[in-house]
Amino acid sequence: MLEVVRDWYRATGERIGVKPAGGIRTSKDAVKYLVHVVETVGEEWLQPHLFRFGASSLLNDVLLQRQKLTTGRYSGPDYVTID
Repeated sequence: MLEVVRDWYRATGERIGVKPAGGIRTSKDAVKYLVHVVETVGEEWLQPHLFRFGASSLLNDVLLQRQKLTTGRYSGPDYVTID
């Protein structure tokens, strides 16, 4: 999908937004996807009107990771909702 967006921009000068959904469940998955975006279409796509995630379970993992950074340990299963 990112290659099509890149090719369309090169052909027309029009930037198309991307919102991947599904399969992006962890912070590590999100970082990998962000690297793919930068390497394929460029850093200018890392703006809310051009790129955003559509994955609610990703939010849960980000919250758990932030909690671990703050406390040094992972919280219990009741800290976030499990989808």
